[in-house]
Amino acid sequence: MVNSSQQPLHEYMTQCQLDTIARAMSLKSQFNMSRDCFNSMMTAWGSSLPEGHKMAKSWYEAKKILRALKMPYEQIHACPNGCVLFTKEYADDKYCAKCKASRNVERDLSDGVKKQSKVPANVLQYLPILPRVQRVF
Repeated sequence: MVNSSQQPLHEYMTQCQLDTIARAMSLKSQFNMSRDCFNSMMTAWGSSLPEGHKMAKSWYEAKKILRALKMPYEQIHACPNGCVLFTKEYADDKYCAKCKASRNVERDLSDGVKKQSKVPANVLQYLPILPRVQRVF
């Protein structure tokens, strides 16, 4: 699997599959793309490549390739407005310290009370650079 990830996307390109997927996942995180947006982007990129390319076709497939290569990534809960990452001193907070937005998705109950679910409102997927550098050497 590692050898196949180091092969170019197609015969006229030197960029490998792993780099392309890592860049695409980085764009997804940086611009807070939805899965549907990411899937559309991957489809658009894939349709512009020659036949026989090795580009992932969807978010699920890209995530599956990264998991198979044992590329670690961290999921960090974030404020929906982008104010705070819920790590370190904010790890146990239920609301953003700056804008008071809810950390998790809130649902309205039948009696008009809002209740937080266990689903985070925004998740940042961070691909640490050190494991990638260690893998090279």
